[in-house]
Amino acid sequence: MYYNNVRKPKIWRERIIVHYGLGVSQIQQKGALAVPNWIVGRTLLFFFISFFACLIVFGYPPQLELIVTSILSVIIFLYGSSELSKQWQYVSEKRYLKNVFWLGVAIRLIWVLYVFFIFHPDHYGTRYGDGADVLWYMPYGEDLAEWIRGNHPDMSFPDMKKVWGGGNDDVGYPVWLAIVYLLSGSVSDVFVPMLVKTIVGAYCAVLIYNIANRHFGVGAARMAAIFVALNPNMIYWCGSMMKEAEMVFLCCLSINLIDKALSSNKKLSFRALLPGLLVGLLLLLFRMALGLVFFLSVMAHIVFVSNRVLGVGKKILAGVLVILVLGVSVGDRLYSQTNALVENVQSGGQNANMEWRSKRVGGNSLAKYAGAAIFAPLIVSIPFPTFNSANASQLFQVQLSGGFFIKNVFSFFVILVMLLMFASGEWRKHVFILAYTGAYLVVLVFSNFAHSGRFHMPIFPMLLLFAAYGIQMAKGNARIKNGYQIVLVAEILICLVWNWFKLRGRGMV
Repeated sequence: MYYNNVRKPKIWRERIIVHYGLGVSQIQQKGALAVPNWIVGRTLLFFFISFFACLIVFGYPPQLELIVTSILSVIIFLYGSSELSKQWQYVSEKRYLKNVFWLGVAIRLIWVLYVFFIFHPDHYGTRYGDGADVLWYMPYGEDLAEWIRGNHPDMSFPDMKKVWGGGNDDVGYPVWLAIVYLLSGSVSDVFVPMLVKTIVGAYCAVLIYNIANRHFGVGAARMAAIFVALNPNMIYWCGSMMKEAEMVFLCCLSINLIDKALSSNKKLSFRALLPGLLVGLLLLLFRMALGLVFFLSVMAHIVFVSNRVLGVGKKILAGVLVILVLGVSVGDRLYSQTNALVENVQSGGQNANMEWRSKRVGGNSLAKYAGAAIFAPLIVSIPFPTFNSANASQLFQVQLSGGFFIKNVFSFFVILVMLLMFASGEWRKHVFILAYTGAYLVVLVFSNFAHSGRFHMPIFPMLLLFAAYGIQMAKGNARIKNGYQIVLVAEILICLVWNWFKLRGRGMV
């Protein structure tokens, strides 16, 4: 682990560090690298209690195949994480990463085959699923591919952008699709891109392993990697033609590259920082706010990390490089987008959006009461699982109800880790990843999509990373185990309240 020469904290902080195992490398003892059985058993039990409680109390059961998908996703995630982490705990690092990567590829490929040949044709009548934004992304990508081939000689790239519309933070994914179509010879406009999504999605597990290993040691890293490989929410978007799978991959890649450069004991240089900064620029082309969070997190690390870790000279160098890269490339556009985000908050854009959601066809009349004051204390945990069929068009909310349940209860470990880090002073060792996670959560709180699971995806891998570290800390700690038990009991009530909210807002109860 790096950052060993940080200034020693006060005595009471030292006690927190020792008691909870903060900052201590995980030892290679029996069971130290495996997901504990009590996590699996308790979580699965309370998932079924919550699920059937909502169906018994309210009725409105979803379609059987949606229920099966949700239940299987939880079982595979929990039992898969536990059993495979035990089987692979003594294999070498190289072998472990190969196992995790191919596990991720295999399970994503199975999902892609299912949705491509069965689910999407049956429920949407298409191979690509819901047509919402996809019917803009795919034709845009195909047209860009034709332009690159030289079939639109009278048009420039700015002309193409004018034809298709959209902002600068929308162009990244169509360009990505255009490259995939070019390399594959446009064999399939859906299946081939989904195959690419399975590969980049599975590789996120390797990237998260590297990040976690640098910060929390091999035990938490192995657990986090397998969590990412088997997580239902991350698997789901590999079977969608939306941009989430690629965007999450770019997040993991940029974080890993910058984190590696900032944590290296070697001399910090422009060459070391450049790869991560360039990938960060690509994020700006997928979602401007996400790219802004990334660069702000880099600056936060430079400012707040201990001088013993990153000297003043290196801080100045890194800060200048980040500002130059941003200023030269997208300075004016970044400034305008940032102003737009601020103006949306100041003008009450979120409240207006919630009002619209409450009045639209199929909307929830209670949505108008939601806002930043509600979202803020819940932002690490939400969205909550939808176990009842409140809206026939919201298929993926039911499919991912198991994944949202896992997110809800695992958020206990995420919050615990963050609180202990700030209480003990250990946060200074992990400024970048904490700043990235925290800043994006703040953006979500004040956005129009705080409750949307899709918009939580860019920080999903990081939440799983912190959860893995929290679970590693919980081994042998009765207080943490008891705290998790309380959270599981509370989750039953939370699920009942949330599903009542979904149904009541539509006049169904």
